[in-house]
Amino acid sequence: MAVFFAAVKHLSFTKAAQELNISQPAVSKSIHEFEIQAGKSLFERNGNRLMVTEAGQLIYKYAQELNAVYEQINEGLDMLDGKISGDLRLGASTTLSNYIVPNILADFHAAYPSTQIKVLHGNSQQVEQWLSEKTIDLGILEGLSNNSCLKYEAFLKDELVLVASQANSKIKGRDFIRPKDLLDLEFVIREQGSGTNDVLRKALLQIGVNWHDLNIKVILASTESIKNFLLHSNCVAYLSVYSIMKELKGGELKVVDIEGFEVKRDFFFVHPQGVINRLPEVFYKFAKKKFSDSSFSS
Repeated sequence: MAVFFAAVKHLSFTKAAQELNISQPAVSKSIHEFEIQAGKSLFERNGNRLMVTEAGQLIYKYAQELNAVYEQINEGLDMLDGKISGDLRLGASTTLSNYIVPNILADFHAAYPSTQIKVLHGNSQQVEQWLSEKTIDLGILEGLSNNSCLKYEAFLKDELVLVASQANSKIKGRDFIRPKDLLDLEFVIREQGSGTNDVLRKALLQIGVNWHDLNIKVILASTESIKNFLLHSNCVAYLSVYSIMKELKGGELKVVDIEGFEVKRDFFFVHPQGVINRLPEVFYKFAKKKFSDSSFSS
């Protein structure tokens, strides 16, 4: 069944073979034998493209449901023995995967050593796409979207703050600025699809500042690259307060307050609508309890 799942996922026998670390002829042979058992063709070629037949789509649908049932059975048996085990596939947006998730994972692994967790990280749009493709079981991201197939559950409160280097000559000696002063600054921002950008864009409109009127000089792919850039420039950036704790304590970066303006947001757990499997639920509840019992930022 693993070969069939990989072939459907990639729509390529070659890529399926690479994922499973077997030969392409072995994939073709396995699919052919599966088709004989089913009495139907499961794939067909349209030029250079591999497509799943109607029969293949039907089998794939029920095979996913069977897999979910097997996972629930195994989790239930483990719970009878007083333990939690299994594989958990997480997807996290960049800020979370760098500054919050590792802290949770360390404690979760200590509490449940029989679990194995794989984390993919990307921007919020990518995490939602992975959930839709069933590449991951559970996502953690910044902001909400209009995807009705996904359920969002608030996890942790965050604040986006305006950050500059201590040596930034345009900010030096100023502990706060007015909203209109934002238009005189040079910004470095994250790439398109970033949850941070979406939250900031909406917040700025509330004080009459249009995102497109900001003087955006540089677009970078990660918070770490933005922080390093700030240390060597007169640019500013909006970053999660969780991501700059080290630099604030070290005196490398400073927060510049905006008069009468704060950007608050929530981090969310997100999963497909309906009942989720036991292990993702255990992880979600564990993370919520961890942050309700302690102050991560201290």
